[in-house]
Amino acid sequence: MEIDSLRRRIAELDREIMETVGKRIEVAKEIGAWKIQHDREIRDLDVEAAVIDRYVSAGGDNGISPRTSRELAVALIREAVDVQAALPRKGEGKDVLILGGTGKMGRWLAGFLEGNGHRVTSVGSRGPPIEELVPGQDVIIISTPISSIGGILDELSALAPDSLIFDLSSLKSPFIDRLKSMSGSMRICSVHPMFGPSIPSMYDRNVIFCDCGNEAAVLEAMSLFKGHGANLLRLPVEEHDRRMSYVLGMSHAVNIAFFTALVDSGLSFQELDEAASTTFSKMADGAAEVARENPLLYYEIQNLNDTAKVTWSRFMHAVDKVMDASLDDEPDKFVEIMERGREFFDAQSR
Repeated sequence: MEIDSLRRRIAELDREIMETVGKRIEVAKEIGAWKIQHDREIRDLDVEAAVIDRYVSAGGDNGISPRTSRELAVALIREAVDVQAALPRKGEGKDVLILGGTGKMGRWLAGFLEGNGHRVTSVGSRGPPIEELVPGQDVIIISTPISSIGGILDELSALAPDSLIFDLSSLKSPFIDRLKSMSGSMRICSVHPMFGPSIPSMYDRNVIFCDCGNEAAVLEAMSLFKGHGANLLRLPVEEHDRRMSYVLGMSHAVNIAFFTALVDSGLSFQELDEAASTTFSKMADGAAEVARENPLLYYEIQNLNDTAKVTWSRFMHAVDKVMDASLDDEPDKFVEIMERGREFFDAQSR
């Protein structure tokens, strides 16, 4: 058979696949409507696992690798969750004020909340005085630089006694005392979406909700994000920055150190990339994303975390430990480090 005929057959099969996916999405919408009617969560992890297993099994019967079968299943699950999350829900929308709403994250949040039926007012640093904006707001969200949040909380403590208030800051230690003191008389908590404004979907993304002493405020804030496939995690506010010193601080530091060493290597990125291994390409992709981020925000994440010195000490100790083991004439120490890492990551699946 001629190559053009084979390609036309491939194109026909592609159309059939997409038509089938479209039918699957329509069924997913019906399931989503049922979930809304019966007040069920959009995501069901047990069902998702069963779908993935079904695809892997069917893929094996048809000569498709487990990896590709799994990727297909996850892509279709994500699409179904996104479609279900976009379905209209009953209930009255809230009046929401986003301070710092003209920034990238503020704009993303405004679009997200408006898509869920809320009435959003977004203001930047040149907006009207805060006392003119607060009255009548059900929810006030602070999406401003970390260094400004403490002062804003001080203003809101006198202006917004009846509003739900939360920030979106990457760190909490610079203003944790204010959060805890205000929680005794106000509906206040602290939120941290663990993603940037460029995400195409909230599917399987993490959002952290910090309890500052008012559980009702945490539950109310969580309700704004429910039904979109995100993983909603509750934490005591005191625990947040300790975890962030590793999840953000150390991961950023590793990437910054990596690309700094590359810049100082005397080799161009093109020269390195054309000889890249799989591991190098993965590292370079992550480091490139970090290099393009807001340097002042990343500086604050490093500089303002009260637990950063402890994390840096452990990081530097780890670098020295790996260097010494890799230069030792015997492999035992290096092998032990690798085995400990394998055990650490394997433990999550036990």
